[in-house]
Amino acid sequence: MEQKELFDLLNKHHLTLSSMESLTGGLFASTFTSIPGASAVFKGTVVAYNNSIKEQFGVKGQTLDVNGAISAQCAKEMAARASILFDSDVAISFTGNAGPSESEEKPVGLVFVGVKVGTRLYTYELHLHGERNDIRRLCVSFGFKTIYEKVTEQYENISDNVAQESSVEDNTL
Repeated sequence: MEQKELFDLLNKHHLTLSSMESLTGGLFASTFTSIPGASAVFKGTVVAYNNSIKEQFGVKGQTLDVNGAISAQCAKEMAARASILFDSDVAISFTGNAGPSESEEKPVGLVFVGVKVGTRLYTYELHLHGERNDIRRLCVSFGFKTIYEKVTEQYENISDNVAQESSVEDNTL
C-alpha cells in the first residue's frame, strides 16, 4: 500500500486525516506529506514522544499510570484526541517499543495502533521484528494499509460493512 493510493481514496471521499505519533516520531506524517498536494487531506500531526506530552494532548494520566504508554488504551485515546484536535474525519496513532531494549517491561516490537474512521475506533496490537527503524517503517506501512481498508469498508463497501463489523473489534465513540 502506497501513501498515494490512500491519498486518492481520502480525496475522493472528501475526508481529512491527522495523526498522533510516539514511536514513529513523525514518520507517518512525513511519509504521507511527501505526496504533492497532501495538504488537501492531511491536517497535521502531534509527535507525543514523552508521556507528559501525551497527557497534554489528551491521554488520561490514569491510562498512562495503569496501562502505560505502550497499550491499546493509550493508542485509542491518542487516535481519538488527534481527530478532535485537528477536526479530522480519519486519525491514526502509534505507540509502542521500537527498541533497542525493553520499555515499561514490554518487549521490543510491541506496538499498538489506533485508527479512527468517522465514529468507529479500532485498535491493533502488533508484534514486529527487526531493527528500530525497520519497526518504525513497518508501523507506517501498516497504518496506510489499515486506514485504506477501513475507509474502503465504511465508504465504498457499505453493503458489506454490516457483515464485516461482527468480526472486527471496535468501539463507537
